[in-house]
Amino acid sequence: MTQHNPQAGAHPHGPAYPQGTEQHPAGVGAQSDAYQGPWPSQLPSGTFPGMPSSGVQRPASVTVSFWLMIATGVLPLIAVPLVLEWMLEYMREIFIQASAMSGQPLPPGLIEQITASMVPGMWISSLVQTGMYVLLALGIRAGMNWVRIVATIFASLVLLSLLGSLALLIGFGIPLGMVFAGPVLMYVPSYAASACFFASVVVAWLPSANAYFAARRAARIGASFMR
Repeated sequence: MTQHNPQAGAHPHGPAYPQGTEQHPAGVGAQSDAYQGPWPSQLPSGTFPGMPSSGVQRPASVTVSFWLMIATGVLPLIAVPLVLEWMLEYMREIFIQASAMSGQPLPPGLIEQITASMVPGMWISSLVQTGMYVLLALGIRAGMNWVRIVATIFASLVLLSLLGSLALLIGFGIPLGMVFAGPVLMYVPSYAASACFFASVVVAWLPSANAYFAARRAARIGASFMR
């Protein structure tokens, strides 16, 4: 006496499908069965089907622009001690000359009070400026086009200011020695930072960087539609 097997008789003309699957008629659901990738709801933010899960590959131009912008924020910090030392010495000489001309002694503790208020203020403003450039650098690294536009506008304003100041100096015949009265080393970090800033903005608009910013924008738009 043979024992009847229900599964063997379920598919008399072919092998049985594995348990938990369905047989689709020809042409129906064939493409959905062939797709093995994640569905849009399973994709990480900023990606879309067809894009590697790690995101858009960052070109070297964007990386160079990022580090140039970081240097823009860090280099002025090197000059802060030199600027403070020169400013305090310069103010001390002015107060001494004013005291000699007026015949009145300096109030006790005046230099110390100025130092106590000037040093923290200079460091705080410098650190805030550094933080601003670091945020710009992170925005460029992330492919945020509006950050690149803000940096470009800021660079244009700085360039116009420098050219305007130079034109005034030449027009009024003011010697550069009166403008750059401090030691040379005090100005080197500042002008090096300006050069890094302009270079960072220029590099951020190279063709490879443009393609990266466009891809990042497309990824964000695609992710917003999938949610």
